[in-house]
Amino acid sequence: MAKQLIIPNKILSVQDKRKDGRTNELASIKVELEQQIMCLNKAAIVSETDANFKITVVNDNFCERYGYHREELMGQNHRILKSGKQPDVFFTDMISTISSGEVFKGKVLNKHKGGQLYWMDITIMPFKDLNGKIIKYVAIMFDINSQTVQKDILLKQTEQLAIANTELAFQNKEKEKRADELALANTELAFQNKEKEKRADELALANTELAFQNEEKEKRADELALANTELAFQNREKEKRADELILANTELAFQNKEKEKRADELAIANRELSFQNKEKDNRAIELLLANEEKEKRAEELDFQNKEKQKRAEELVLANKELAFQNKEKVKRADELVIANKELEFQNKEKQKRAEELVLANKELAFQTELDGYRSEMESVAKDLTLLIDTANAPIFGIDSQSLVNEWNQTSEKITGFTKDEVLGKDLVQNYITEGYKKSVKKVLDDALLGIETANYEFPLFTKDGRRVMVLLNSSTRRDAKGEITGVLGVGQDITELVGYRDALEDQVNKRTIKLNEALEKQKGLNILKSRFVSTASHEFRTPLSSINFAAGSVKKYWSKMGPEMIKKKLNKIEDQVLHMTKLLDDILIIGQGEAGKIKQTPAPVNLGEFISEIIEEVYSSINKSHEIILIDREDLKKTDVFIDEKLGRNVFINLLSNAVKYSPNAQKVIVELSSEKDYTIISVTDFGIGISASELKTIFEPFSRGENVDLIQGTGLGLAIVKEAIDVIGGKIIVNSTVGNGSSFIIKILNTSKTCT
Repeated sequence: MAKQLIIPNKILSVQDKRKDGRTNELASIKVELEQQIMCLNKAAIVSETDANFKITVVNDNFCERYGYHREELMGQNHRILKSGKQPDVFFTDMISTISSGEVFKGKVLNKHKGGQLYWMDITIMPFKDLNGKIIKYVAIMFDINSQTVQKDILLKQTEQLAIANTELAFQNKEKEKRADELALANTELAFQNKEKEKRADELALANTELAFQNEEKEKRADELALANTELAFQNREKEKRADELILANTELAFQNKEKEKRADELAIANRELSFQNKEKDNRAIELLLANEEKEKRAEELDFQNKEKQKRAEELVLANKELAFQNKEKVKRADELVIANKELEFQNKEKQKRAEELVLANKELAFQTELDGYRSEMESVAKDLTLLIDTANAPIFGIDSQSLVNEWNQTSEKITGFTKDEVLGKDLVQNYITEGYKKSVKKVLDDALLGIETANYEFPLFTKDGRRVMVLLNSSTRRDAKGEITGVLGVGQDITELVGYRDALEDQVNKRTIKLNEALEKQKGLNILKSRFVSTASHEFRTPLSSINFAAGSVKKYWSKMGPEMIKKKLNKIEDQVLHMTKLLDDILIIGQGEAGKIKQTPAPVNLGEFISEIIEEVYSSINKSHEIILIDREDLKKTDVFIDEKLGRNVFINLLSNAVKYSPNAQKVIVELSSEKDYTIISVTDFGIGISASELKTIFEPFSRGENVDLIQGTGLGLAIVKEAIDVIGGKIIVNSTVGNGSSFIIKILNTSKTCT
């Protein structure tokens, strides 16, 4: 009998082990599913419908995004979110795809309860039962509205920037036109002194136009500042939304955990109730069997009573025989007792077998139920795995060693790496750009410690070497015991958005640089204008006063003046007119230089004759107050220089005139000729008041004059004209000066052969 119990016990033991293994396996599958669902609920907007497209489940993100309470959505169709902005064929294709059991992916424009429109990246997955019949649909949506809106804004801002650049180009052309008009006006003024007042009015008009342009430019600067303020506001709003999303995700996770606890408790209670009902049924069956056994025992007892009566009658008849057979009766009684004990033992064994059979039937029923539950869970896990694998967002996972163990189709699509190529590889070391490895590793290490991260931007390498920007939400993965086993990452491909953002920032920076350059140039023009007004007022007032005084004297005392006196007055008027003409010529040259309009016609010029004529001209104009000494140690007078003679005269007449003017207490000025490899060098040295080191940086700016010039007359245009002419010629100018010891201006002109080439 004991041997007969060994095999059933072993079978029960094996079944118990299988039961425990399947229970643990189901627990692991459940934990994995719960974690995947939790990750999706954190990062996405999720909803479920039945086979008739009636909403049955929505997560908190869904309610928050569309402004509905969960109770309002239950039993509704997703048509309540329809914006009316997309063609019906889009939705017909969607329904046709998912009804055929396939996954649908696309971008849909949904409507908030309040009327606002939001762009969503949507993936819809049909779920089937064990018979292949669709029982529900699960939709996973990612909010791409901000990306789409920002893309539209970036495109509009790009167009506005292009318009602004066109306008700036137009203003520059207008500015050049104004410069040309000003140059023409100055030229006409040089030849038409009688129309000075008319030209002055035109200059005032030009200044008014310039002021108008300044106001327009300030408006553009204000618009740019406003745009920057708006961009900063949008960034702050984005940060607020991110904080709200984190808070909502935390609340959702807590609610999901509570919901799961209630579901687990309910499942346990249902299983306990089912088990008690089955136990009750078993007890009823056992009671029926006991009653039947009792009836059998009653029938047997009745039969035995009849037999006993019969035996009694036989006993009466056979008393004598019984008297002789008492010993045999005792013996038979003993045998009957033994037989009854054997029967009782067999009945107990039979009862044990019945109980074992009942337990075996219960175990079989439980295992059948467990297998069904396992098949259902495996089907759900398979469907959910397929949904994650086909989701329109990159989803990847790593184990506790940071090795890749999940890599969905979208991850393959955006990187070019297949799942087989990346599984088992270190994500950070192999697929993250060098500059981000440390920060991405910290995010993943934090997740492995249970510290999750939301909305983290980082770049991935693609197979062809490109860089893809991903917005990541990392979630910690745990096993059935709650121990951390890895990280699951759900992301969005924001490469295009980052590209637009970087392009806009680059354009804004370039535009800012151009505006700053234009602003600095405008400031310089304003300073130049102020200096021009100040200098012109002073320089024109003096000769005009002299002309007015001389003309008034001639007019008033014409009859009393002799011819010599009248001639003297007229010569003075003529001298002052020539002085004003020269001043206007200088201003014209400066204007042409600023506009890049100075032209040159270079030709070979004998250096000795060229310099000697200029020295003689200046020497005569200064009434021979200073000796101008020419030094030529290399006998360069006989050589030619390739130069525009008119520009060259302007250069050296200005330098020699300044050398004499600003050395009133000296007696000589030295002009020296020399040469080096590619240049002919002409230097002009005086022994006058000199120039301070701080002013050497600004001496070539128009209307710039030193602080030590005292009452020495001048416009501050001479050296500016020299610099403009030297730049046009292609030469160089070097200044050496010490206050109180004089100055030396060194001009380097390219040799003829160099210039010609």
